[in-house]
Amino acid sequence: MFIVAVTRWGPGLDQQLPELAAQLGMFPYDLRARLAGPLPVIVARVHEREAASTLMNTLRGWGHGAVGCEDDKVVSSEAMLQVRDFRIEADRLEVEGVGQVRGEVEAAQVYMLIHAMAVSEQHHVKETSSKQFNAARALLSGGMVMSKTTTTTSHAHDSDSEERLYLFRRSFTEPLLFCQHQLRYTGLGSAMSRSSHDNFAALTLALRAFAPDAVYDDRLRTTRRKLGFEAATHEQAGKSKTSSVSHSNASGLDLAAHLLLVGLARGQL
Repeated sequence: MFIVAVTRWGPGLDQQLPELAAQLGMFPYDLRARLAGPLPVIVARVHEREAASTLMNTLRGWGHGAVGCEDDKVVSSEAMLQVRDFRIEADRLEVEGVGQVRGEVEAAQVYMLIHAMAVSEQHHVKETSSKQFNAARALLSGGMVMSKTTTTTSHAHDSDSEERLYLFRRSFTEPLLFCQHQLRYTGLGSAMSRSSHDNFAALTLALRAFAPDAVYDDRLRTTRRKLGFEAATHEQAGKSKTSSVSHSNASGLDLAAHLLLVGLARGQL
């Protein structure tokens, strides 16, 4: 599957929308809703490379920044080296990830730093059934029915957020992922504080100073991206049933970061 996305809007989209919708086999109203999100925004997913290339060239010809990629080329956060410990020296970054996996990056290798905000939401519904004595039912049934079953329902909503920093090399291989709540910040030395928020900000500044020639982009942090379905669970314990539904933008961030990386390399940001 090939993904075509816009990374920069040029002028004239309103006039181009009917033609673009016809090319994609959509109604203009539906296409406008699809394109309303923050950049980079996915225009289409197509099976053929030629169709993806044609669509990308059309968008670029109209003055928009457009990129394409194969979906299986996107590295998921689970496949990245997720950093736990780090040490920054003059021109070398040493890291240790989950499972004690070690890595090393030279300052000249760093191509792009992408600052993002991962958001997740969980909605929980709990139903509890209980039997209670009911005098009216007992009287009407002559004592045959002494109780009635009552079900109570409660709702709970949780949300979490975490800053992330993607580090991409010029080779596009072996990206590093720094997650706010997974890091040990002892590598900051005297700049370390008690707040993970302040520590992550200090780490971001330190990495930007470490690789001053790398491009820093924080649009995935400053603009909230749409949450996607993540998981649904159902549990029963006695007379209580609990169902939970989770939504997150995490996988969407991995794709968006990859599209920005490709956009930078292709001069489309």
